Amino acid sequence: MHHASENTVQQAAAELARYRLAKQQAAVLPHELRPATSLAAIQIQLQLLHQLMQPVWGWKAGLPSEKGWVMAPIGRLEQGHQCRFEWPASDYSIEPEFAFVLGQDLPPRDDPYSEAEIDAAVAATHLALELIIRPYASDAGAEFLDNLAAGLFNQGLYLGPEVAASPVEVALTLTVEGQAPQQFAGKHPNADAKAPLYWLVNQLSQLGIGLFQGQAIITGSYAGVWTIPAATPVRIDYQQLGSMQLSLLP
Repeated sequence: MHHASENTVQQAAAELARYRLAKQQAAVLPHELRPATSLAAIQIQLQLLHQLMQPVWGWKAGLPSEKGWVMAPIGRLEQGHQCRFEWPASDYSIEPEFAFVLGQDLPPRDDPYSEAEIDAAVAATHLALELIIRPYASDAGAEFLDNLAAGLFNQGLYLGPEVAASPVEVALTLTVEGQAPQQFAGKHPNADAKAPLYWLVNQLSQLGIGLFQGQAIITGSYAGVWTIPAATPVRIDYQQLGSMQLSLLP
């Protein structure tokens, strides 16, 4: 499998980090730095977190598409009543999800992990929000691998309370202070909310990348993207499973 050169990866990540730290949307990378494969994009992702001095708190994952792998390391973890974003804005975008938190390490190995082994490694399921960033300017011409290299729109994870299950379908209620509650027929994009987790563990293992106790994995939105006004109390109810109450702040 083709690896991008270390120098190319570092240059690409440094360019993306320069925009992120300046709180500016990026142009696409110069042609010689744009990733040509999913693997090159993953290498840039990980180096980008290193450049931003962010640890890997977990991963976002989806089943792979014809365009490439759907995975990205998560560099920010938010909890409590204040959920902070990287950039100042009048509103913020989130996706309602479940997070699977590991209770043991899953180091890389030659043999694939079974679903039963991965299930046994999951210590808890939590309500969660993916925190969305749009790293490129809308007219930049960014394609799938460009977005993959920049982290697939992820700028962090909000971890809510632990819950007993992660059903494929769950009724959601979004209540923004000052607005009427909105109802959603929440549904995971896959037949099993853990399907992307199973794929991710073994894809990372093939790349020599392990997962660690305490890391959280999110696997897809139940209701697309929600745009929420900044500094406004929000309540999100997942049917009878539980709820989250928070404000989105810069």
